[in-house]
Amino acid sequence: MKRIVSKGPADYFYLKVSLEFTEDDIEVDVLLFKAIIVKALLTMYGETGTAMTVDVLKYNEDRKEAILRVHHSGFSKLWSALTLFGYYSQKQCAFRVHQVSSCLMALAFNSRQHMVPVN
Repeated sequence: MKRIVSKGPADYFYLKVSLEFTEDDIEVDVLLFKAIIVKALLTMYGETGTAMTVDVLKYNEDRKEAILRVHHSGFSKLWSALTLFGYYSQKQCAFRVHQVSSCLMALAFNSRQHMVPVN
């Protein structure tokens, strides 16, 4: 019996990211969040960076946190653009990449934040 562990490289990668501003009163809806991502790609890679497809699968407006999907060929470009992006509309900001996976289900649970009840 032969066991197959991997089918090859994943088609997409998923990132759980949040956006933080130094000022707390800034409201960011999903459209602005996506526009800031596109701006980060444009700043880092120019027009070729904006040609990448980045999907916002889920967005939490209160925490400014999203789950993004990107094709595997643009994964490292997206991650580096988000990491190095620092200003939007003359306001200091930073993307935080919390989790990365080639499987969407892996982002459903974060073992680092899980609290085990003590009896």
